[in-house]
Amino acid sequence: MSDRLNILWASMWGNAEMVANQLNDIAKEKGIEADLKELDDVSLSELQELTRVAIVTSTTGEGDMPDNGQGFWEDIRDAKGVALNKLKYGVLALGDRAHDNFCNAGKKVDNQLDKLGAQRVIERQECDGNTDGSIEWSNKFLEILAK
Repeated sequence: MSDRLNILWASMWGNAEMVANQLNDIAKEKGIEADLKELDDVSLSELQELTRVAIVTSTTGEGDMPDNGQGFWEDIRDAKGVALNKLKYGVLALGDRAHDNFCNAGKKVDNQLDKLGAQRVIERQECDGNTDGSIEWSNKFLEILAK
């Protein structure tokens, strides 16, 4: 089991990846060891071993996950008998209010992790058309995990 912070991201055009990298840099500045991975690089069995996770994802299409997060989403959506009660997490979602399903990818992941028993330690940050609020959310999330 890993007590490291795991920053998991999914991005179509690079904004969520950039925000995940910024969160990683802030963690390093605070002396927090972190691993940075695309969402689809983490299997359900690996997720069950993690204890501290930040999910950073954009939304694409009609409220869909980016391509490099679709497999992860399908794994947690279809999970049966899985308990993630060791997992403390936060979600930072990027989207655009001009679309009907604003930040839907982040909302779906957040709600499903909660259903699987993971412990949300901070309210979901929803960024509208840019990354405003992501730095503040990152600092607050890291402060909470450090307690």
